[in-house]
Amino acid sequence: MSTNRMKILLCTGVSSDTDNENQYKKCLLENNYECDILQVLHYEFINLNELRKHLVDSNSYSGLILSSPRAATAITRARMQNPFPINDWIKRPTFCVGKATEFVAKEQIGLTNILGSHSGNAKNLATFIIDLMQTNYRKPLLHPCSDIARDTIPNMLSEKGMCVTKVIVYKTKAHECLKETLITALNQSPHILVIFSPSIIDNMVAALNNDKSVFEKLKIIAIGPVTEQAVLQHGINIAGVAEKPDPKAVKEIIHRINLC
Repeated sequence: MSTNRMKILLCTGVSSDTDNENQYKKCLLENNYECDILQVLHYEFINLNELRKHLVDSNSYSGLILSSPRAATAITRARMQNPFPINDWIKRPTFCVGKATEFVAKEQIGLTNILGSHSGNAKNLATFIIDLMQTNYRKPLLHPCSDIARDTIPNMLSEKGMCVTKVIVYKTKAHECLKETLITALNQSPHILVIFSPSIIDNMVAALNNDKSVFEKLKIIAIGPVTEQAVLQHGINIAGVAEKPDPKAVKEIIHRINLC
């Protein structure tokens, strides 16, 4: 199959935080793939006053853990509602999963001491934090996150005697009219679906009333091992896994599939 005929459908969450999804689309278009974006999720920010209280009390923490762009955006929104300085947080390490989260932390919040964005997933980031911080650990790390965030990072750090303070700052929900938009997108006959998170495949399957037959003729790429496991748990085959949330990594997986 020639690349100029291969259609890629990026199944993502709604994001006004960055042009992250557009970077994936741009990369694929530049490599002669057709590409569309299906917005599967949307996010509702919550508990911003509670988040603000923790952020103002910066002396109680060793640093920040941001595992998604939305977590970083929650900090921006908390500051917009009731401004407060972030000078103390600039001095502390901010640990990020992926370049998209790093981008929001830098551009929206103004944080500069950002570490671990190369890690690509929560498990790798937790290992990075442990290696870097364990000997110097004195205070908890603040971890704004979603209502469905897995406890990979807190559990791994806890096993090493390190405390994480979780604050749920956004809810993850299926996008309005997901069933209709998903069916319309699938009717365009994409060859490959790229699944960005476990909640995305969960909501897609739910929108189709658990009818997974539509996935049988498609090649599925998962972003990261956790998303891979979520897809497999639905009984859907995986054609490839991008170990990091990175456009180049996705492009290389697609290219490999295209050669088969």
